[in-house]
Order: sequence, then C-alpha cells, then structure tokens
Amino acid sequence: MRFVIFGAGAVGSVIGSHLAKAGAQVLLVGDPPHVEKIQQAGLKLTGKYGEFVTRPPACSSLTDWQYQPDDVICLAVKTYDTPVALEQLQTKVPPETPIFCLQNTVTNEELVAKHFTRVYGVALHLGARFIFPGEVSHLGGNALVIGRYPQGQDSVADEAVSSLSKAGLQAMLTEEIMSYKWAKLCVNLLNSPLAILGLSGEEALNNPQVRPFLAEVLEEARQVLAKAEVPLKTLPGDQPLPEMVTSLRRADFTPRPMSDRALRVYPSMWQDLFCRRGRTEARYLNGKIAELGQPLSIRTPVNALLVQVVDGMAERRELPGTYTLSDLRRMLER
Repeated sequence: MRFVIFGAGAVGSVIGSHLAKAGAQVLLVGDPPHVEKIQQAGLKLTGKYGEFVTRPPACSSLTDWQYQPDDVICLAVKTYDTPVALEQLQTKVPPETPIFCLQNTVTNEELVAKHFTRVYGVALHLGARFIFPGEVSHLGGNALVIGRYPQGQDSVADEAVSSLSKAGLQAMLTEEIMSYKWAKLCVNLLNSPLAILGLSGEEALNNPQVRPFLAEVLEEARQVLAKAEVPLKTLPGDQPLPEMVTSLRRADFTPRPMSDRALRVYPSMWQDLFCRRGRTEARYLNGKIAELGQPLSIRTPVNALLVQVVDGMAERRELPGTYTLSDLRRMLER
C-alpha cells in the first residue's frame, strides 16, 4: 500500500511525515513551493511529537505522479477544493481506487462516492500547522478513526489502520464512520468564532466571556442533531457534545495554564483568514447546522451569523481578530 497524500498541506504533511518515518510508502502531492522545498531539503516536522526530517517523494504536477495499483488516495484538501480535486483524480486513477477523506466536514464522502466506488471516512483529532514550505508542526492530538463510507469496514481500512498505528498514530477502525464525522463537525463549529475573534483554543477556553458564546454555538447543534436523530460517536481526546455544552456554561471553571504561543493550536479557519485565502469551510460546518435546522423549525441564529461573518471576512481579506465578542453580540441583536 502506497499512501498518496493528495493536498499535502498541514494535516496531510504531518500524517505523511509520520508514515514516512515509519518506513511506509508515501507520495506527497502539494503546492509547488512546499514540494520544491521537500525535494531540496526534506520535510521537517516539529512540535509535540518530536522533531525530525523525512524525505518522501513529492510532486506538484499530476504528470509527475506515476500511478501504482497499490495506491490509496488520502484526500486532504479543504472541502471547497474537493470538486476540482475529484476532476483531477478521475483523469489519473481508476474508479475502484480507495479514497480516504482526511477532511473535517461531512460533505466530502458523498461527493467522492459519486465518482469512486471505495470511499473511506477519516475522523481526526490532530492539531497541525503549516509553518512554511518544507516545514509543518504537529501541535497535539494523534487520533484517527477510519471506516468505509457510508458504513462498514474492510481489509483496505484495516491495512491503513495498521500502517498508521505503526507510525505512532492512534488509529482505530469503526463500522459507523459518519457518526464520528458528525461529532467532529460539532467540535469544528468552534473554528468560526475562534477565527473571527483571533483566538487559539486555549485562549478561548480560558476566557469567561467567550465560553458562554461557544456554548450557544454548540447548543444549537445539539438541538438540531437530536431532532434530526443524527447519531454521534466521540473521538478519543474530544468531549461528547452535551458535556461540552455543560462545561462551557459553567461559571466556576478553572483556567488552565497556557502553552507557549508557538505551541498554541489555532484552527485551520484562523489560518485561512490569516493567509488571506479568500475562502473558508464555514458554510460546510456552521452552515450545515443552519441548513438542517430550517426544515426542523429550529432556529440557529448564532451559527447562521458565524457563516455570514466569516465569509465576509474571507472575501474582504480581513485578518483574525477583526471583530470582538461585543461586535458579534450586537450583530445578533439586529
């Protein structure tokens, strides 16, 4: 089995780095500056799980990728890039090629399944940061849950889990992958307010004003998903949704010691705004909750507002922290 990391950014490069270090066959497909640096000096990984350099093969052009029958594709692009990625993959690999979706939303597996017959969901609890071309940081969390989409498991998933486990990642199989993906979506609903406010996860959870707002975001999701009867299975390292809401509402919480700034985990949406990429996944996260709530007659004003604000920030190339919590509260009152 060769792991082709298609979209080798932060998460894809971190996973590819661990696999390469363990001796697995890996090919990274990424942006030219990142690939060129890897080809010249290797891929450097820093962070919580050590510091090392690996030299996996890497390319930025499909013409430089020589397809092998044992290739499995690890799709690691943002959801808004999935349609273009699928167009490219269809020109390169057969429709029976295994596709693993290393992505945050619950949208990608369905999109992939329209074109490929062997689709796998991957739910991750893993903090990664793209430092600069040729270097990524693994900031915390190393859990991956893998299963066949829409349900089940098979020998391909089992082999992938085995390779990831040998690479030091906490990988496990499930027959109900979308239950894990939905639970992870709930955790990622907080990416939007953190990006807007310019906060890391630690900074937000230590802020007594921000915590109740985050609880409101998650409570809307809890109500919608409960009425829609969407089953949730919590990833190792995460809290179940109801417990998250209860914890964030507590006024007597104990602030945790803060990590050094270089080790603080900022969500990928924060990175999207910081890098002025012009797009985010908010519509596939908070927007999904708002979309599900409408036919159920459940109001989701907070999640709907977050999509509007984040999309506006991305379009105007505004940086994280442009708006305050007071600004968001005033917007909700309009």
